[in-house]
Amino acid sequence: MQVDQELLKLLTKIDEIDYDQEPLELQRQGARAVNEFMAEFKTHGLVRDKELIALLLVRLKDLQVRDYALGSVSAESLDLYFTAWRWLLRSAPEGYIAPVANLFAAVAYERGDGALAQRALDRAEGDDSSYAMSKLLRQVFNSAWAPNSFAQMRSELHPKICSELFSGTI
Repeated sequence: MQVDQELLKLLTKIDEIDYDQEPLELQRQGARAVNEFMAEFKTHGLVRDKELIALLLVRLKDLQVRDYALGSVSAESLDLYFTAWRWLLRSAPEGYIAPVANLFAAVAYERGDGALAQRALDRAEGDDSSYAMSKLLRQVFNSAWAPNSFAQMRSELHPKICSELFSGTI
């Protein structure tokens, strides 16, 4: 797969979140990037704004932002998120694959495609073998959790994340 040199250059210009400083504003920026990315993808079927893609890839390394992205999917938007995360996964360079692959794995599993979800986790583990969510999702998938249980988990998790990031609103 050919690496997008422009995207790689943009990625180097975005600082990861420094947790010794106040991370909240950068986490909010990441959550907004998720929303903007999905809106753009819904409208055009892709995202041309490489600065947005780079920002999203960097911010998805933050667990709060990744969990916000995981929780922002709904039954109505499941197909959109499936297609968007798959598209982003194809664009993500080494070092940025694991969070996107985990998001894709979760929506693939929820859609009933356990084999594709497992392959996405393989990609994640190839990128970062210590990525904790990959191990957790692998256990969930191997224990044959009902795919619709993700909707229940989201309904409990997402309001908590929104509350932490945005005092309950976005």
